[in-house]
Amino acid sequence: MAKTKFFRVAVDGDTVDGRKIEASWIKDIAATFDPKTYGARVNMEHIRGISNTAPFKAYGDVVAVRTADVELNIGGKPVKKLALEAQLDVSDELIAINRDKQKIYTSIEVQPNFANSNKAYLVGLAVTDSPASLGTEVLSFALDKGKDMSLAPRLQQEGNIFSLGHETSFELDETAPTSAEAQGLFAAATAFFKQFTDGKSVEEPKKEEPKEPANDNDLNARLSALGEGVGKMAEGLTALQRDFASQIADVKRDFTNLRGEIDNTDANPGSHRPLASGTGTFAQADF
Repeated sequence: MAKTKFFRVAVDGDTVDGRKIEASWIKDIAATFDPKTYGARVNMEHIRGISNTAPFKAYGDVVAVRTADVELNIGGKPVKKLALEAQLDVSDELIAINRDKQKIYTSIEVQPNFANSNKAYLVGLAVTDSPASLGTEVLSFALDKGKDMSLAPRLQQEGNIFSLGHETSFELDETAPTSAEAQGLFAAATAFFKQFTDGKSVEEPKKEEPKEPANDNDLNARLSALGEGVGKMAEGLTALQRDFASQIADVKRDFTNLRGEIDNTDANPGSHRPLASGTGTFAQADF
């Protein structure tokens, strides 16, 4: 899963069912949305599948929303609108689908009176191929015609509203590491160099009040300490290399000695008949 940057998912005005998204609803959503209270999942074409298989499974979650003032060109004239922007935590599958130029629009599902709070709430978000227009016949229908309409079965709750589809390009949020993450990396590096410092403990730097930027001497001291750590690491690696080379030399010497002993050893000791000495009354044979 990867988080996207904030992007526009709705503006106040017309919806696909002929009604309007009020600017007050967008403000309510931005003020009240909390995934811990009620999460808004990302689905395909506002269809909530019952299994975890494509195409109608969940493809991520809305993690944050905010408002933004935008200017749209409507009927050849610039019109100011209040927009809702969202940040999603999306699956790799949805990113691949979007890069293939499929399901490039988003449409939100709004519940105008969420939990009888008299506040609008974002209860879902769909990816769709429908452009940001009411001109296509398939999107031109009204909810008041009953549940036989093709849109009605997709609603999570009767009375909910779908917004226009807005073109979307998922741009991942490349946020810099937090201060805590950076400190964790520094601590890991310190622990690595510590094994080459003859067991001497290194005290963790004490937190100090903000002060003037460090001068060149402080930077040189830090670089010197880092260089010393790297030097000790190199010395340790050199010592390991020498020890390994010495062990290899001992093994080669022992192997050479053993091979010499084997070469000088009779393969079948005791199998030869000893030569006749010719003692006694018998003459020694010449063969």
